[in-house]
Amino acid sequence: MNYPQALEALERRQETKIELGLDRVRRHLARLKNPHKGLSCIHVAGTNGKGSVCAILDSVLRKAGYKTGFYYSPHLFDVRERIRINGRWIARADFARLMVRTLQTDPGNRLTYFELLTSVAFQWFKENSVDVAILETGLGGRLDATNVIDKPLASAIASIALDHTQFLGSTLSAIAREKAGIIKPGRPVFCPNLDTAALRVIAGRARALRSPLMIVPQSYETIDMDWRSNLQILRDSQGVLFPLSLLGGCQASNVSLVRSILDRLRGRFKVSEAAWKAGLASLHWPGRFEVREVGRKIAVLDGAHNPEAMRQFAETWKSSPWSGGRTRWILGIMKDKDVKGLLKPLAAHCRDVVAVEPLSPRALNAAELARQIRRLAPRSRVIVGGKPEDAIAAWRKQRGGPQTAVICGSFYLVGRAARLL
Repeated sequence: MNYPQALEALERRQETKIELGLDRVRRHLARLKNPHKGLSCIHVAGTNGKGSVCAILDSVLRKAGYKTGFYYSPHLFDVRERIRINGRWIARADFARLMVRTLQTDPGNRLTYFELLTSVAFQWFKENSVDVAILETGLGGRLDATNVIDKPLASAIASIALDHTQFLGSTLSAIAREKAGIIKPGRPVFCPNLDTAALRVIAGRARALRSPLMIVPQSYETIDMDWRSNLQILRDSQGVLFPLSLLGGCQASNVSLVRSILDRLRGRFKVSEAAWKAGLASLHWPGRFEVREVGRKIAVLDGAHNPEAMRQFAETWKSSPWSGGRTRWILGIMKDKDVKGLLKPLAAHCRDVVAVEPLSPRALNAAELARQIRRLAPRSRVIVGGKPEDAIAAWRKQRGGPQTAVICGSFYLVGRAARLL
């Protein structure tokens, strides 16, 4: 099987419905002699921010000289980017080879798309003897395929908000219960100061498993933003300044969480202040309030796809230098999301909107999206744009129109836009 064939075999599993559960993954990994069991892992869950926490961990630990494996989802450009060692995507040949082995140990074709990729990641990290595997959950935590690991170095829960309610529950407590499922007996767990009900659930789980719980205060604050360079300056409690190559007001909390994790694990990982600074400064994590210069125009890309993430995006947007000017909003949302909740934080800002359909069977029809935007923002100019590439091309070519475009609502949309711009 070559790489295109491996990719085709994987894509066929996209049609498999989500079936949360660990039994079939454990049986599959046992046939592969449990590649995950020898890994030293840091496991991160959370409604929002978990990917950023993982990316910061990966960048800092690499600068400290450690060989890192990093597994996350979704991808923006290529499925191979989800599985990295020292920042490098898994090679096509390795992907195809390990996909063959994975498929051969999946009798009955029962593994889902995400479970196949999780298995490939474990195998590749094991083969390459990574010093640490940084694992982001795909959905929830308790029944997520990554949760087969039983002795992580640490677990973290980056945030709790409403998303994927059809799978995780419709209250913060219910969602916290699923995220807290990654906590393992005696292993430290970290989270910011969350909603009281959610924190009560997490604390109860940690107490039951005798796992030390660290509720991490925000120890960094943003003091300046260099918007065009995708850079913000953070200041710690001692007044020391740190450049972070990632915009967004929420990132100070994520950096605080990472610092707390690494301080706790300092017996395992020696991270100098120079490595810490270099890791923050060299971070590359696209699609999170990412600013791109497109000729003389500016595009802002963000994958926010739940109400809380969109609220945070809107807060950052309000403080940006472009919020007061003419802006073209190119929006695309999945139909299984809280569409009204996603649009509400944007209603005060959207005056010129193109509704598009990301390339996904889950995409909300552009005409329906436009209808809902008009209902929430009746004074807006809203048109049905269809394909994202057409809307982006029209904005780029238009003379005398908005010099700024915001492209957001889904990582499917942002990934396509990132490839086009």
